[in-house]
Amino acid sequence: MTNPYIAIHSISSIHEALQKLEEVWNRFVFEKREPPDMRMNVYQSWKRCQTKGVNPLQKQASIVMTDDELVDWVNQSHLSQVSLPILQDLARQIEGTHYLITLCDNKGRIIHVQGEQRILQKAERMNFVPGSDWSEESAGTNAIGTCIAAKQPIQIFAYEHFCEGAHPWICSAAPVQDPLTGQLLGVIDLTGPCDLAQPHSLGTAVMTAKTIEQQFREAALETRHYLKACFLQAEEKRKHAPMIMLDEALQVVAATSSALSLLQLEDRRAFWARSDLSPLKSALLTLNDPQADVYLPAPQLTISIENVYKDRKRVGFLLHFHKSTHHRPSIPVPANHWADIIGESSVLNNVVLKSQIVAPTNVPVLITGESGTGKERFARAIHLASPRHRAPFLAINCGAIPKELIASELFGYETGTFTGGNPKGKTGKFEEANGGTIFLDEIGEMPLDLQVFLLRVLQEKEIVRLGSSKPVSVDVRIIAATNQNLEQLVKDGKFRSDLYYRLNVVQLALPPLRERGDDVLLLCSHLIRTFAQKHGKRVTAADDEVLAFLRSYHWPGNIRELENAIEHAVLFTAGERIHLSDLPGYLLLANRANPSTSPLEQEEKRLLAQLFRETNGNLSEIARRCNIARTTLYRKLKKYNML
Repeated sequence: MTNPYIAIHSISSIHEALQKLEEVWNRFVFEKREPPDMRMNVYQSWKRCQTKGVNPLQKQASIVMTDDELVDWVNQSHLSQVSLPILQDLARQIEGTHYLITLCDNKGRIIHVQGEQRILQKAERMNFVPGSDWSEESAGTNAIGTCIAAKQPIQIFAYEHFCEGAHPWICSAAPVQDPLTGQLLGVIDLTGPCDLAQPHSLGTAVMTAKTIEQQFREAALETRHYLKACFLQAEEKRKHAPMIMLDEALQVVAATSSALSLLQLEDRRAFWARSDLSPLKSALLTLNDPQADVYLPAPQLTISIENVYKDRKRVGFLLHFHKSTHHRPSIPVPANHWADIIGESSVLNNVVLKSQIVAPTNVPVLITGESGTGKERFARAIHLASPRHRAPFLAINCGAIPKELIASELFGYETGTFTGGNPKGKTGKFEEANGGTIFLDEIGEMPLDLQVFLLRVLQEKEIVRLGSSKPVSVDVRIIAATNQNLEQLVKDGKFRSDLYYRLNVVQLALPPLRERGDDVLLLCSHLIRTFAQKHGKRVTAADDEVLAFLRSYHWPGNIRELENAIEHAVLFTAGERIHLSDLPGYLLLANRANPSTSPLEQEEKRLLAQLFRETNGNLSEIARRCNIARTTLYRKLKKYNML
């Protein structure tokens, strides 16, 4: 029986298959004729591309991730950490075959690609480079995108690619799935010139994906054993106390009999079947603090959430249940919800006072300030100090959601609205946050055509799901934030003036760290204690020369950059005090460089200049040493005026 997922079953038929497929593609694209005798999974993909309006004459995929976003993804991704050593080993095995090995995320964006320099350069012509989008919506039928759409391994050969730019290639891709949850983690792809097509390249991709999945399975089992051990320790300390241990995917790992009895559950697997636990799930999904409390009105329970860490990474949550004998009042008990906002400068205190005044009200709040100044922290404090503090707080980054998905994410959709969507429809974030607060970060990135729907929420207190004409009432407080000048966006016609004035009832302008004087020293002491506890280090303070440096540095990344610097120093100091040499190297270099350029950019420019000298300006060699595409290198050199 013929394998429907393989395009080429014999290398002797390559030339014949090329001619046949070229004719089929031309008739389908230019004559609108249905293709006869074609693989069904490829035909279905072509029809999806037609429906989505993909241009079949497209020569290149879109680049959708910046270099900084790629670096962040690689540094934070467990998939990257597990996959790259396996891919490096595969690269050695297939060296000389002219094939490229590619790792993509679960959206089809290329994260890593490696192979022979000559083949990499040819692939650059169609933007087959890190940061490019190879989903079907962006690049048409191709192994990566079609693998994701069809949820199965597949090989795509030459003119089977919907878009013209990929016709000279054959690609074979296999999905990498979480072995416990079944969630798609990413895609492994092997791509090479179509005249060198091999049937077994799909099998190689599948076996590589399975090897990665096995690594995840072993790591998951190890983490699960660790969580069970932590649970047993907690159970030993707090005998008979109702507790439940969850993993990072919110699956129940262990539960005490008293917790199951309190929740009236016979089986711990039915934990999330209780609808009254949805505020707890929302809190867990948005939790940034080491611990938090959630109150559930219906069962009158207070749940204390404690993060569980392994190797400095959060791997689960330990839940402690406390039965409340009396229903709590609707007005929150006075508490210092601004305790995590460290500082005593007058500019900061003015903002804190203003936020404390506005917290008990329902008016919209607009928080402005540079990136890293703590906008979400202020928004969360306002929510916790408000009468809505027992209802959900949902944080949405408008700049991180693809523009075509923002509407369905915020407002939801009805059954049958989207092909491939949830057959039961989907509840939007505004409905999920009903009774609570929704924090819209990077509000300036919201598409202009969707802003009218947000205006409706503010004016009419209702939303309309996509695919429906029936309004749904919602009671949600909106806190928005931006690091852009919304007034200028209004003048440029990129932001609605009526929405701006509705959001800007109260504006909190957060000062950059460089304008907060000695607050940086208070933050330093606080962060040393926090990270010393987190990493089990006996670090208590910083040397005077370190404090003087921190006080004088301009902090373009604000509090977020300071947090990273102190965590680095706590990790690498050998004693109980932080020395200047313990700080990240780029900080010290930046202190002597142009302050208008960020520290990371200064370090990058210095390294590129060094490589330029070492290679006598050989750009291919520089790209190879940096493990980046030549197009990426050109962008960087142009950015630093080095071309």
